Amino acid sequence: MERRNLIELIESIQRRQCEEQTVEVKAATQGAPKVYDTLSSFSNQSDGGVIVFGLDENSSFAAVGVYDPQALQKAVAEQAKEIEPSLSPVFEVVEYQSVVIVGCYVAGLPMGQRPAYRRTAGITKGSYVRVGDQDLHMGAPELYEIEAFKNGARDDLDVSPASSIDMLSDDFVAKFVLDAKAERPHLSHRSADEVLSLSGAVRNGAPTLAGMLALSDYPQQAYPNLCVTAVAVAGNELGQDERGNRFLDNKRFEGTIGQMVEDALAFVRRNTRTRTVVVDGKREDVPEYPENAVREVIANSLMHRDYGPYSNGTPTRLMLFSNRLEVWNPGGIYGGQSVEDLGYVNVQTRNPTLVSILEIQGVAENRHSGIPVIRDEMRRAGLRPPVFRDVRGTFTAQLFNEPEEMGHEGVAVTAGGVSLEEILAFCSVPRSRREVAEHFGIGVSYMGSRYLNPLVANGKLAMTIPEKPKSKNQRFVATRGTR
Repeated sequence: MERRNLIELIESIQRRQCEEQTVEVKAATQGAPKVYDTLSSFSNQSDGGVIVFGLDENSSFAAVGVYDPQALQKAVAEQAKEIEPSLSPVFEVVEYQSVVIVGCYVAGLPMGQRPAYRRTAGITKGSYVRVGDQDLHMGAPELYEIEAFKNGARDDLDVSPASSIDMLSDDFVAKFVLDAKAERPHLSHRSADEVLSLSGAVRNGAPTLAGMLALSDYPQQAYPNLCVTAVAVAGNELGQDERGNRFLDNKRFEGTIGQMVEDALAFVRRNTRTRTVVVDGKREDVPEYPENAVREVIANSLMHRDYGPYSNGTPTRLMLFSNRLEVWNPGGIYGGQSVEDLGYVNVQTRNPTLVSILEIQGVAENRHSGIPVIRDEMRRAGLRPPVFRDVRGTFTAQLFNEPEEMGHEGVAVTAGGVSLEEILAFCSVPRSRREVAEHFGIGVSYMGSRYLNPLVANGKLAMTIPEKPKSKNQRFVATRGTR
């Protein structure tokens, strides 16, 4: 942390009058506050966080200073040693408005080292997760997701006691075996039973979860709630219309993943508008949302969701509002990666067997191309970029039917009027994510995923440490020719 960055952060807090996902404020005028919960929650998220001591939230985040900066750093460092694994926060001391402010940077831990928890409280009671400006106890599903990752658990290979080999469709199996032999040379001379076993569709003579979801006549006989629930509502929020109706349309889709994707896509077509345009003298129907983007969002939610014991009773949810489409599923981004990494950094796959089977069937690709396709399709349609949210072990993808605001010469701008040209100008010298975000008054995560990462991908920005994209010392600088 640099002195300039800490002062800019203080000014941003005072300007915005709030804490956030990566910022906690403590007055610390009378002594060192207990920050075990925040040390844990910041460590348990990829972006880490900063605790700012010396601002008073109850007095509009006024700068009140700390009681003793030296003693405060020592006390907080001692608290950090009580966290398992032991933490080593980085401190910065600055003078601001005639008082001393202390910043404490807490780095996020890799998934394999989580959860960070207070030893005396134990894992279940001492592990916290950050939600907005709150530190909340980790729930059993969140702890399971971490342990499953560390232990290499493969929920898509689990076999339900309710499953049996005769639940697989003869037609689906026959086609799958032919496709697998054509796609995978090492399977070309294998028997059908061997193909099913080697592909992970069958284990010890019984269908796995992946096999049931891809090849069963009716997977829901073993997994009743592994389905898609879809609703269309009038307005931008759930509620009732003037006639007391909650939903304009309300459906439940079952069957294989391939069938559910197609049924959900048909639901979107049925409940959204289509406009007609003339291109080169020919009339073309343009859907409200690009169909390829919708397909990718739905398929991704079913491929990459959590199928573990705390989640396999929960359906995937599709919601159509007046201004957006949302798809929600249990299971955050696998491996603890940040939302900012989606589409730019290859992340591990939660359900590799299921994804491999769906790839053979032609239902999905396994090339980490889904997120880029969604972004590209929305951009080509002139619509707002998609928004992805990872909150407490759940994932939501949002597509908006509102057009991307355009500034002069077609340069995209934010709702606050910040153009890409302004960002490039500000980055004529190397800047950190936080510096750019705070300069324009935009959240750090949104600034990274919406602007910085795309500009890097387009070659307009360069990272100073490209081999370590998430380094806390990472800076972004405009490339030659864009300055």
